Amino acid sequence: MTTGGSGLESSRSVNSPNSLTTQHGVFQHIEDEIEEDAMDIAPIVVSPSQGWDGNDGPWSTFALGFGNPPQFVRVLISTTCPQPWAVDPLGCTPTDPPNCISNRGNRFNKNASSTWQDKGLYELDQELNLGYTGNGNFGLDSLTLGYPGSGAITLDHQVVATIAAKDFYLATWGIAPRPTNLTSDSNAVIFAANNSHQSVLSTLRHDNQIPSLSYGYTAGARYRLNQVSASLTLGGYDASHFHPSNITHNFADDNSRDLVVGIQSISILDSAVILLPNPILSFVDATVSHIWLPLQACQAFETAFGIEHDAQSDLYLVNETTHQALVTRNATLVFTIGSDRTSTDVANITLPYASFDLQVTTAYPNVKNATRYFPLRRAANDTQYTLGRTFLQEAYLIADYERSQFSINQCRFVEEPTDVRAILPPNTTNRTDNPISTSRQSTGGLSRGVIAAIVVVSTLFLLLLSTALFLLWRKKRRVLQSGGSERKQSDHSPSAELSDLQNLDALERELHGEAMPPPELHGIPIGPLEMDGGVAVAEMSSMDGKAER
Repeated sequence: MTTGGSGLESSRSVNSPNSLTTQHGVFQHIEDEIEEDAMDIAPIVVSPSQGWDGNDGPWSTFALGFGNPPQFVRVLISTTCPQPWAVDPLGCTPTDPPNCISNRGNRFNKNASSTWQDKGLYELDQELNLGYTGNGNFGLDSLTLGYPGSGAITLDHQVVATIAAKDFYLATWGIAPRPTNLTSDSNAVIFAANNSHQSVLSTLRHDNQIPSLSYGYTAGARYRLNQVSASLTLGGYDASHFHPSNITHNFADDNSRDLVVGIQSISILDSAVILLPNPILSFVDATVSHIWLPLQACQAFETAFGIEHDAQSDLYLVNETTHQALVTRNATLVFTIGSDRTSTDVANITLPYASFDLQVTTAYPNVKNATRYFPLRRAANDTQYTLGRTFLQEAYLIADYERSQFSINQCRFVEEPTDVRAILPPNTTNRTDNPISTSRQSTGGLSRGVIAAIVVVSTLFLLLLSTALFLLWRKKRRVLQSGGSERKQSDHSPSAELSDLQNLDALERELHGEAMPPPELHGIPIGPLEMDGGVAVAEMSSMDGKAER
């Protein structure tokens, strides 16, 4: 696989007979109609596992059940990857600590699943630009979203992978809605449609489980209040978790790096210190833990905070003396974010020092002793500029894939009820000012679809009533004009005229009565998200090694 190009763009080519590609393109209508109105579908609020895991965190995780019967593992959220990955039994060896399986969030033994359909080994190519490598054993299997008893939903025939490589230490839940193409044909791009499988998010949308291809997510902050867990809402967002920035960003052209923002400055609150010499474009990616910045910016951090780069681990390790000094200082960093390097509409996302006060364990590559560290990384080039999970401890991300837009908002940490709101498809009126129920079915009151139906039926009824009144009036007028004193009794007797007036009175009474029950209205179906380009992937040689080039 080759990557190149300038800026945040990359080129990919198929160079092996066994490849995995993901595609992304315009939305298309699916053939089977979506029966339910999107306005009547509530978002799914995914409960966190209540655990804090990781070899460079700790990080708030979620629970996924892989296979049948489900084997539950703790996972981190990936906003870049379209598939869920679980740790394979080969991911822990006899040379690893005895608690390796638990430390990695538990494992998934695909051989113990009655519904596993093996598709072969493929390279994990989502983070190659950052140097993270490994292979995955991909297949189709059942997937359960959450622990039993939490209202968990089970989806069949989902693309999943088992991984052994420790570059991705914990299991991952990819929520990007790109389909995955699994093929053994060298012309993977040409024949991709025959091997395409929907992502979890697209499956939920197709099955009317969520109102739109969208999500709201924040990584959680263990240092806030009584340990604030991560929050994930599918098909909407939780307004109680953030202060709205009121700034919307368009997706970048490169679908594999779509959540790109302009970091215009990084500064220390109430200080003249500038930590970012020049504005940059940066990718927002919850898959990785760290913040990757240009070397000059990292050197500015070194001077401002007295931290030192460790060449062996490529981390900024922090000793106890430096840690105490930084805790006492308690500096707050301000990231000024816009849609590009120069846009005037910006949002300031502030991060306290506590968000950078993390711990790395000996399970991390080239770390001999568990220690504190500062989650800043030196980027080799502009394709590595990344705002990772550290940033998303204090930022709330909302991504809308049906409008190709997203927003970055300052988190708020208050103990109050959730305020879950739906993101509706573009063809509907998005009333984001009103929270909706988080239950799986709408409850209470009339939906906007029903109200619209009542208006339509009432209008038709009034038109019919007006027509009837006009016809009765015209009939009576003709009788009076033609008959005079010689009116024909057979056609216009007093009893017939009284009957006409009674019918008119009945129509008037009906007008003021209850309207007839309206028919159900249905939304417009929308299809899965696809892309036009191929993804270059190399053939795998092992579960934990690099692919053969």
